[in-house]
Amino acid sequence: MKYISRWLEERIIDAFKSHPVIILTGPRQVGKSTLLENAHFLKDWRYLTLDDPDILEQAKEDPKGLLWENKPTIIDEVQRHPEFLLTVKYLVDKSHRQRHFILSGSGNISLRQSPRETLAGRAKYLHLTGFSFREYHGLPSQGIFDRLLQDQKIDVSITKQEGDLLKAVWRGCLPGVVLAQAEKVALERMSSYVDTYIQRDIQDLVKVRHPQNFRRLMEVLTQATGWESVQDELSKVCGETRSNVSRYMSLLKDTNLLYELKGYAVKGERAYKQSKYFWFDSGMACFLANIHEVKDLKKPNIKGRYLENFIFQQILSWGSLQMIAPEVFYWRPKAEEVEVDFVVRSNKEIIGIEVKSSESLTFKDTRSMREFLKTHPEVFGGIIVYTGHKVYPLATNIYAVPWTVF
Repeated sequence: MKYISRWLEERIIDAFKSHPVIILTGPRQVGKSTLLENAHFLKDWRYLTLDDPDILEQAKEDPKGLLWENKPTIIDEVQRHPEFLLTVKYLVDKSHRQRHFILSGSGNISLRQSPRETLAGRAKYLHLTGFSFREYHGLPSQGIFDRLLQDQKIDVSITKQEGDLLKAVWRGCLPGVVLAQAEKVALERMSSYVDTYIQRDIQDLVKVRHPQNFRRLMEVLTQATGWESVQDELSKVCGETRSNVSRYMSLLKDTNLLYELKGYAVKGERAYKQSKYFWFDSGMACFLANIHEVKDLKKPNIKGRYLENFIFQQILSWGSLQMIAPEVFYWRPKAEEVEVDFVVRSNKEIIGIEVKSSESLTFKDTRSMREFLKTHPEVFGGIIVYTGHKVYPLATNIYAVPWTVF
């Protein structure tokens, strides 16, 4: 199967201008190892994986001997032996930062903690997500979102990019699921992902006494994706104490599966601050919510919610390319029946994003966004993502953008 280039490749190349070590993080199966083994700019690099028992043994017994060759080196699955990083640090310092390394591994907390202490000042963290829709279809990383933030003119246009919306939302962003030829295969890979995460990844981090309760919490959170969630209510549904629910949710966030969005509010504003939760992947959200067929997404109250999660994962993918990680919020004032799904703050620019599951939009659909822009002069503009095909201005500083090109 032909390798699909990843947008993050350019970011990795650029990061080596300032750091001798790149630490590539991200959830399992988003394509980290595939990128490291196939990216053209890494073809002359030495590739080592600590999944290989012989290499792991030498990393423990003779780390300097393993890294004797003075050439740029990739070390995959490095979380299997974090002490190996001391040798990396020694070689980087000895070479006066001329020796380059890329370290990667599964979305394990230890991969982020150990290097932060050992390689302080030497390493740059980059986060790989699954495919964005535009990335998978070979479109450039710079899109309408970037042009709006850079105050560039947005021309009226009809997008030629086609896509099966429900299929895209149901499959999500994991390469193995996206590339599966049949729904049955995709479903089996989703099931395997959840089982491996609960039975191995989480157990490597902390002892979970009742894995079934942990899975139940994941299911409940996916069924309420994009809604405000209260831990007391989650505790009752999952049969766990509130402290355990809080601990489990922290684990899901620390391993980059669950994201918490807080309410956006300026000083003195009466707006909701209760958290909403979204998943790193709309496909896994659908699977855990027992949406096991594409046709199950056709119900309007279901389709809209998971379309929101799909757009959120596009924002995550875009955010991973930025020099400074953007912040994502939502906005919902207490006095009005309006809401903006996402508020993205990137550097000093703030933009609102709403998601609509309809194929056409009218001026009435801009009500929430207009209220948001009117009460927040610091906000740059707004985008309403919808399922139509035309990019055009709906109102002053508010643009309609098809989901296929967002």
